[in-house]
Amino acid sequence: MTDIQTTSQPPTLVVDDKTCEAFPPGTSPYPPCERPIRSNRLCDAHNQQRAAGRELRPIRQRRRTMPEFCTGPGAEAQPNMPCGLPAIGRGWCNAHYQQHKRGGELVPLFTLRISQDEAHSLLEAGLKRCPACKNVKPLAEFSRSSAQLSGRSTYCVVCQPDYVLMRRFKFSSMEAVREFRESRDHQCDICKRQWQEGDNAFHIDHDGACCPSRGPSCGKCVRGYLCQLCNTQGLSWYELVGRSVTIVPVFEDYLRRYEHRRGESLPPEK
Repeated sequence: MTDIQTTSQPPTLVVDDKTCEAFPPGTSPYPPCERPIRSNRLCDAHNQQRAAGRELRPIRQRRRTMPEFCTGPGAEAQPNMPCGLPAIGRGWCNAHYQQHKRGGELVPLFTLRISQDEAHSLLEAGLKRCPACKNVKPLAEFSRSSAQLSGRSTYCVVCQPDYVLMRRFKFSSMEAVREFRESRDHQCDICKRQWQEGDNAFHIDHDGACCPSRGPSCGKCVRGYLCQLCNTQGLSWYELVGRSVTIVPVFEDYLRRYEHRRGESLPPEK
């Protein structure tokens, strides 16, 4: 009986090709797709093309033209250094991108870097730091907010109104809101009434024909700084009747006629 000797052959290596098979070599004029396969031996992009019933085409490679980190002005302590936060759009971080959307000048961000341990210790002591005025205040000086882990709003009750006005009227910063009021010397632009401490009945007036009266403004239709009476009653009425200057003397004459009749009916003083 003849012994059959077998020669052991080296095992064949099976290469598991995990790239997209949209364009097999030699069968398509397009270069092979190097994206990873997901299903149907195709990548996600080519699966979307097939699901839409379109002819398989090469996927355009996107080039990253936006820097990875924000190139806006740095923190207040280092204004000459770039911001360095992760960029989300146009090469800016979220804060500088919001400044650009409001149409204002890019300004350095405030410096407020506290550790989680410090923030937790402040919360346990019933305190919180306001990022606008940068003061540590009791929690009672912050409005309640379910959106924050601390249960309180980000800004204190003193800075919160300025933050709301900044967002609504597209000011570049909260400091710009304060400068707007100071430029009017805290007086109503119509009746010249002086704003008093604790008086919240002063409003920033904007053109309701441009932007909704209760919605956000574009920032370009801000007209002035008015007290509550002039903004909600006087100016609103004047615009409603048609902005006729001759109407004002009519009312003045009406009041003067009444005062004249009242003076004639009163007995003479002894």
